[in-house]
Amino acid sequence: MGPRRLVLADGTTVDSPPEEQVPALPRPEWNPEFVDEIYSFLTRLESHADTLVEDVAAIAEKHGEVVYSELIYILSHLRFNEDEGKLHWERIIAHLQSMQERLGSPVDLRVALASYFLEVSPKLRNPKIIEIRLFAQTQESAYRDGLTGLYNYRVFREHLSRELFRSERTGTPLSLVMVDVDNFKSYNDAGGHEAGNQALVTVAKLLSGLLRKTDIPARYGGEEFALILPATPKTSAQLVAERARESVENHLFVDGESEWSGNLTVSMGIATFPADAADTGELVRHADRALYMAKNRGKNQVALYGENRRSFGRVNTTIPGSFRTLESGSYSMTTVNVSGSGVMFRTDQELLVGTVIEFKIRPDGSGRPITASGRIVHVNKQDGCFLTAVHITDTRNADRAALLRFLEESGSGSGLP
Repeated sequence: MGPRRLVLADGTTVDSPPEEQVPALPRPEWNPEFVDEIYSFLTRLESHADTLVEDVAAIAEKHGEVVYSELIYILSHLRFNEDEGKLHWERIIAHLQSMQERLGSPVDLRVALASYFLEVSPKLRNPKIIEIRLFAQTQESAYRDGLTGLYNYRVFREHLSRELFRSERTGTPLSLVMVDVDNFKSYNDAGGHEAGNQALVTVAKLLSGLLRKTDIPARYGGEEFALILPATPKTSAQLVAERARESVENHLFVDGESEWSGNLTVSMGIATFPADAADTGELVRHADRALYMAKNRGKNQVALYGENRRSFGRVNTTIPGSFRTLESGSYSMTTVNVSGSGVMFRTDQELLVGTVIEFKIRPDGSGRPITASGRIVHVNKQDGCFLTAVHITDTRNADRAALLRFLEESGSGSGLP
């Protein structure tokens, strides 16, 4: 059966895909960020979205054109592939706009969608236009902790893997803060389980209330929480953790039903990629180890893995290389130490602090060199040459990966100073 010519409400004609061209397609696996944005968009339909087309286009630009077919599936239980989904979405919007012009008032997207599939492109034998609140409840239970509303453990692991990959690609540090409520069993036994549950909800609010939009708070399990802090060096993560610790310490926890009140504290452990770990599993283990240190030292405090404030590991190593400035030719250099954020080297050339240079080093002595650009931050004359420190400001992804791999193989990920 071939396509049929259909007349839309505005008088234009379009081809309607035949029924046979709409196979039963499997539902794609969503990532949590996608779910949150779809959920946020759909809940706004309750009060009519004036920026309907722009909102959906923005989500599609970030997550791909699967957004169109997924929205149609959520709203109607009809499954289309990406191309068909986008085509139907464009026609649904055109139909909605035509209905609004004829009626002279706003039209709910679900009404336009039902009208489109019943009258214009018949697909709905038994309409199943979904309740937005039902959708919200279903998705919340899959990705959110039922008690605190934070992301659950599953989503935490997904986010951590994605953020570590992004950190490795961009060359920015990623900090993980593990949080445990001190003496929670005693609090729970004294106040009862309801008071204990309410206390966990309050702790979750206090922790998440101090974070940026890009940070990711999650309930790790029981009375333990985890904070993923993208693009955050260890010193900044420590400041965030200290503020969160103080906010919990200074809060009076009150359960309205049992009239129980009391105080709680939290202990925290911090580990940072790439200085303290090479992968997600190691990052979690090392943050957990730092948390154990905080507990062992008396609780209600923040501990850093390895007692090291560095966000990047540093290796003392002698590597020959070369550098050049914007105004001059190439000069030889020999590294003294190397980290993910900078290099210290010896040279017979005196450079001014603030000078921008491009340098090349070959850690393995052969093959393609690692090339990076940076700014001179310190110069010290020593033994007839100049000890020069440069902070890396730019490098290609491949060179960045090669540098981090060298540091990892050299043992800089141990967390030791």
